[in-house]
Amino acid sequence: MNKFIKKNLFASTFLLVILVAIFMRFYQLGTNPPSLTWDEVSLGYNAYSIYKTGADEYGVKFPLSIRSFDDYKPPLYAYLTVPFVALFGLNEFAVRLPAAIIGIMAVVTVYFFVDEILLNWDKNKSKWIALSSAFFLAISPWHLQFSRAAFEGNVGMFFLILSLFLFLKAFKNKYLYLFFAVSFVISIYSYHSFRLINPILLIVLFLLFYKKLIQQKILVLISVIIIFSLSFSIYNDFISSSRTGARLSMVSIFSEPAILAESAKNVEIAKKKNDLLGEIVNNRKLIVAPFIVKGYFDHLSFDFLFVHGDPGVQHHAYNMGMLYLWDFPFIILGAIFLLKKIDRRIILLFILFLLAPIPSAITTGTPHPVRAIAMIPSFHIFTAIGLITFISSRSGQIKYLIFTLCFLFFIFNFLYYIHQYYVDTPIKYGYFWQYGNKEAIEYARQHENEYKKIVMTYRIDQPYIYYLFYNKIDPAWYQKNAEKGNISRFERKIGKYEFRYIDFDKDSKEKDVLLIGIPNEIPQRAKVIKEIKYLDGSTVYRIVKT
Repeated sequence: MNKFIKKNLFASTFLLVILVAIFMRFYQLGTNPPSLTWDEVSLGYNAYSIYKTGADEYGVKFPLSIRSFDDYKPPLYAYLTVPFVALFGLNEFAVRLPAAIIGIMAVVTVYFFVDEILLNWDKNKSKWIALSSAFFLAISPWHLQFSRAAFEGNVGMFFLILSLFLFLKAFKNKYLYLFFAVSFVISIYSYHSFRLINPILLIVLFLLFYKKLIQQKILVLISVIIIFSLSFSIYNDFISSSRTGARLSMVSIFSEPAILAESAKNVEIAKKKNDLLGEIVNNRKLIVAPFIVKGYFDHLSFDFLFVHGDPGVQHHAYNMGMLYLWDFPFIILGAIFLLKKIDRRIILLFILFLLAPIPSAITTGTPHPVRAIAMIPSFHIFTAIGLITFISSRSGQIKYLIFTLCFLFFIFNFLYYIHQYYVDTPIKYGYFWQYGNKEAIEYARQHENEYKKIVMTYRIDQPYIYYLFYNKIDPAWYQKNAEKGNISRFERKIGKYEFRYIDFDKDSKEKDVLLIGIPNEIPQRAKVIKEIKYLDGSTVYRIVKT
C-alpha cells in the first residue's frame, strides 16, 4: 500500500511538472513578448515561403542556411515552423509554437537524461532529483525566455540533451546509437554554437566510454558515418568565406577591429625594436587570449546569472538574471556533492557544462545566454541535486528552519519573476522587440491606395520583412519581383513601398507620399496624422502625408 501511494505520488507530481511546463510556455505565447523580432519574422516568412514554393525568400530551394539579412541563420527552426504556418496561418502564435513545444519536450527529456546520468545512485533518490531537475527547467527564467520566442538555440539544446540520453541508453539497446546519431546531427543543424561543441563532445564520449563502444563497434561505426556524412555540408558552409562563415567572421573576436588594430600596432613597434618575443606575444591569434578567458568567465558572473542578465535585453526579464537568486546556494551545494560521487556519467555532465560557454567566449558581446544555452540543463541539475541532498540530510530543527526560509524565498523569487516578465518587461523592453512595426505596416496597408508611394524608415532594422510577413506577400511573386544580387542592407523597394532612411526636407516635397519615420526623422513642424507608441508611451513612429 505504501509503495502504491509513493508510486502514484510520483506519477502525479511528474504530470504536474509537465502541466506547469505547458502553462508557462503557452500562456500569452502570441502576445508576450509583445512583438516579433525581425529574426522571428524572418524565420516565419521564410517558413511560409518554403511551404508555398519550397524555397526561401531569395528563391533558394530547400536551403541549408537561411540567408535572411545576410546573417545566414541555421535552417532547422524555419523548417519546423512550416507545418504550423500551414495549419495556423502566418502569425505570431505559429512562429513561436515550435519553440514552446520543443521547450516542453526538453523538460521531459531532462528528466530521463538525469535519471540515466544518476544510474548508479539510489533509485528513489535519483528519480526525485530527475523530477526536480525537470521542474526547475520548467520554470527556469533562462529556458522560458528562449522557449517562448523563436530562438534556434532552444532547439539545438533539446536535440543535444536528447542525443546524450539516447547515447547512454544505447549501452542497453545498441540500435539507439542510430537515433543518437540523427539527434546529434539535428542539434548541429539547429544553431551555430552546437557546431563548435558537438565535435568536442563526440571525442569526449569516445574517450569516456570507449570500452562499451568497442563492444558494439559496427553500429557505433555506422553512427559515426551518419554523423560525418550528414554534417559535411553544414561544416563546409560553416568554414566558407561566405554565407555562414561570413556570419561567424562578423561576430568572432578574432575579427574584432579594435583588437586587430592594437595587435598590428604592437607588432609594428616590436619589429622596430627587433623584439621577436614582442612580435609573437602581440600576434593577433595570441592577443585575443585574455579576451577569450574573460568572455568565458563572464558566463559565470553572479550579476549575469542571478541579478541583471546580459546587456541584450531581449534575453531576460527586466531586472532579472538568467536564473533565480534562490538557485545559487543549491547550485554550489549540488556541484560539490556531485564531485564527491564522480563517475564517467557525471564527468560527462561537467564537461557539457564547461564546454557550453566556449562558442560565446570566442565571439564579441559576452556574456551571451543564447550562444551559451547548453549551460542551462547543468545549472538546474546542480540545483536539484543540492536541494534533494539537503532535504535528505540529517534531520533537525535548523534544517527545517532553513528549508522553510528557502521555500518562502523561492515563492517570492518566482512571483517576482512572473511580475517582471508579464508586467514590467513588455513596457521596459518593448523597443528591443521591435514593437510598433506591425502597427505601422497595418496602418500603411489600410491606406496604401491613397498614396502613390509609401516610405518607411530603415532606422529600426529590417522593416521590409514585416511588410512581407503581415501582408502575407505571395513568396512566388516576391522571389520573381524582388531585387537580385547584392541587396543593400539599408534599402529595399517592393512595389510602391520603399524602405530606407528618410530625408524629410527632400521627401516632403513629393506629392501623395506617406512617410513613416522615427521622431528624429520627422520634425515637430510636420503635420503628423498618426503616432505609434511603445507600451511605455514614448513614440516609435510618426506618420505624415505629403
